[in-house]
Amino acid sequence: MPNLTVSADIDSFMQSANKAAAVASLGALSTTQIAGLSTVAPAALATTAVVGLSSFAARADHQHVLPTAADIGALTTSQIAGLSTTAPAALATSPVVGLSQFAARADHQHQALQVDIQIFTSSGTWTKPAGAVQVAIELVSGGNGGGAGGKAASGTAVYGGSGGGAGGYSRTLVNASDLEATCAVTVGAGGTGSIFGGAVAGTGGASGIANTSTPTLFLARAQSGGTPGQNGGTTAPTTGTGGAPNSNAGGTANITGTGGAGSGSANAPTGGGAGGGISTAPQAFNGGNGATNPFINTFSAGGGGSSVANGANATPATTRAATSLIMNGAGGGGGGASSFASGSGGNGASGSGYGTGGGGGGATVGSGNGGNGGSGAQGIVIVTTYF
Repeated sequence: MPNLTVSADIDSFMQSANKAAAVASLGALSTTQIAGLSTVAPAALATTAVVGLSSFAARADHQHVLPTAADIGALTTSQIAGLSTTAPAALATSPVVGLSQFAARADHQHQALQVDIQIFTSSGTWTKPAGAVQVAIELVSGGNGGGAGGKAASGTAVYGGSGGGAGGYSRTLVNASDLEATCAVTVGAGGTGSIFGGAVAGTGGASGIANTSTPTLFLARAQSGGTPGQNGGTTAPTTGTGGAPNSNAGGTANITGTGGAGSGSANAPTGGGAGGGISTAPQAFNGGNGATNPFINTFSAGGGGSSVANGANATPATTRAATSLIMNGAGGGGGGASSFASGSGGNGASGSGYGTGGGGGGATVGSGNGGNGGSGAQGIVIVTTYF
């Protein structure tokens, strides 16, 4: 092949009539392909880019134009033809889910994920927002009441009331299409505490959500709160259990030390503490603390102190101001016991926040009464919609 050193030499060679020599030198081009090449250099560079193959030879000083956005990527020719060549006058005011046939402006913005949160602290109606895609439903059922403290003659061991178990907690994620335009929301009430010599402790109510057309067919539910605390006596009362699917039990009563504290190990509402008992000595014991949730570090309810006079009432737990927090309180503490001849047992504290159990009442060997149990806290329903 001739020694071509400058563009003029290349132009002369490529424009020569000796096409056979060009074929022998270049090798890759066939005679037919060479025949299609222009023998005249273009007067000027093209003012527009050409995508694809061309039958014209390029000048030695030709340039490659950078591809446009439409030339890049996996778009087919038909897709490129369908793109709008005019930028929109303004950004869209509402989000569009899926693919669009229009190219985006360089200064376009993506809106943040939108959610709608509705909180129910009493039963009511939920209305499905327009454009809903998925819905998360969090439910807490009502907590159980605590049992009343027992009473016996001096020298007889007697138990305080056991703590009420907490309500259940559940979280369910459903497609918005499974929910009707309106749904019935049920928020469970807390169970009442036991009254010494009167009504026994009550069980907390279930919380749930159901389509309006089938109000008894729950799409999501937190079961009623297990069992309430039992009244104390000369035999150990049964410990209150929590609701389903996730919950914590109440404290266990005893006669050899401080009443058992409520349980708070599960990430759910917490149980109430047991009331203080009395040994045969007689020795009176303090009531157990209401449990706090270790995952959120809420405030514990202190158990009542024992006394040769009246047993102290349990200290109510502090409730966090943020009403949207599921675990924003603690189980009620148990009342303290009394070994005084005319003394009474201390009352258990009611649960604070949502779904917590009430504390048990303290026992007595005096002429007074055993302490009353604290009530369980009501439930809550939080519905979060994603668009």
